[in-house]
Amino acid sequence: MKYQFIDADKIIDMLFKDSEYVAEFCEAGVTSFDEFIENYRIHLLDRNMTDLRKAGHKIKPGAQMMGADEVVDEYEHAKSLLDDNADNEELEKSVDKMDSICSTIQDELTHLAKAQN
Repeated sequence: MKYQFIDADKIIDMLFKDSEYVAEFCEAGVTSFDEFIENYRIHLLDRNMTDLRKAGHKIKPGAQMMGADEVVDEYEHAKSLLDDNADNEELEKSVDKMDSICSTIQDELTHLAKAQN
């Protein structure tokens, strides 16, 4: 499988090519992205920068470790939207984009976890 967002080799190498660790990491990642996108949606649309930052700081290290820089880029974009007092339509676009990125990452992590068996 060609991965769009995650760097499978980076994840596998980071976890010492241990298929059990890789599978656990991927499963934990799926759960983390579930929580993140929910919080991202709520806090961005509520224009709650404090809690949006908390959600971002929680997901950033994991996203960076797996090579999913698009998550960080869109999160930074969302913060600038709030700083610029963007209209609700712009915020909705960011939520939709982040939702799409996170869903794809979750599919990729699930695939990588299954490939370890």
